[in-house]
Amino acid sequence: MLLLCGVLAAMALPGAAVGAGSATGAGSAAEAESADGTGSAVAPAATGTPLSDDVAYYPTTVRLRHAGEDSGAVLTATVSFGPGGGSVPLYESTDDGATFTEVGRITDDGFSDGLCCGSLLELPNPVGDLPAGTLLWTGSAGADQETDRRMRLPVFQSQDRGRTWTYLSTCATATGTGGMWEPELAVDAAGTLGCYYADENQPGHSQVLHRTTSTDGVNWDAPEPVVQVPEGDLRPGMAVVRPLPDGRHYLSYEICGGGDPYSCAAYFRLSDDGSDWGDPAAHGTLLATEDGRFFAHAPKITVTPDGKVVTVGQELKHADGTVAEGNGATLFVTEQPGSSTPVPIPAPVEVPAARDDPCPNYSSSLLPVGEEQVLEIATDYDDGGRCRAYFATGDV
Repeated sequence: MLLLCGVLAAMALPGAAVGAGSATGAGSAAEAESADGTGSAVAPAATGTPLSDDVAYYPTTVRLRHAGEDSGAVLTATVSFGPGGGSVPLYESTDDGATFTEVGRITDDGFSDGLCCGSLLELPNPVGDLPAGTLLWTGSAGADQETDRRMRLPVFQSQDRGRTWTYLSTCATATGTGGMWEPELAVDAAGTLGCYYADENQPGHSQVLHRTTSTDGVNWDAPEPVVQVPEGDLRPGMAVVRPLPDGRHYLSYEICGGGDPYSCAAYFRLSDDGSDWGDPAAHGTLLATEDGRFFAHAPKITVTPDGKVVTVGQELKHADGTVAEGNGATLFVTEQPGSSTPVPIPAPVEVPAARDDPCPNYSSSLLPVGEEQVLEIATDYDDGGRCRAYFATGDV
């Protein structure tokens, strides 16, 4: 699945249009028959407002907290493809997600050999010479190298709220020809910057979840395992890390493989310091409702100001692995992380065709807005078969 994402994103859509674009208003996208990967007709496109005319994968969203008078603005990045190859457009909202306008774009010659995934972070504290408020973005590059592939995770920085970007460092480079996917940037309680990623280059394991750390954003320590289960055919990945108001840190991830109904199910761990996540060999805690429903594929989370964890996943399933009611239209809310069961609520963006595919409802983005609402940005195919992003807000 992860390899399919990289190949499709980097190769299948090189001719899609790229434009600056802006989106306004609420409402929903016009219903249309969109195309799946084989060109066959599927269910209507997602509800919500189109983010832009760009092709879009892997939306990632932050609220600026350290930008002076511009604090409060919302920034979203996606991975896009057009005639010039891969790029990362940045969209800003100054009205809590009601409207978005493109304000910047990350481009790099290194994106020409493959671009996938993406993580956006505003530094909450200085890291080396990087001041608080520095924006960092990282993604997976190099999946399409034809010989001796060595994927890498480049990190880019912005000091002007996403308008301009420069290369900063590379947080990890593959030791072999396997993949390196879905990097996630996070800062622990000690102020150390971490880069979490799914690594296919560990001998004896199909994939492990690694982390490398840096105290200056430039020099990175050797990777260490965060989730490395003993079953070598299992594939932990898709890490998302968020601090909780009580000082703890929450790690969300999936574990794929195994051939049972819980393949690619969402799991979580809690840490007192955002550094020690416990025994890497443990699977962690399955995120499931009282009736056994769980998310499969690409879980993403956000944390509300009062400490609730809100989770979205690509597919909603029953304990037996069958697709559940509310698939593509449900979020989970956990009021007391680690001690209470998640409760399902309606998702702001509905993706009727959510399924195991690199686009529909894959790696959706969540962010609290207003007093008790959440902004969701999800992707789905439009009526021309292009993967695009759609946004809307809803109650938590």
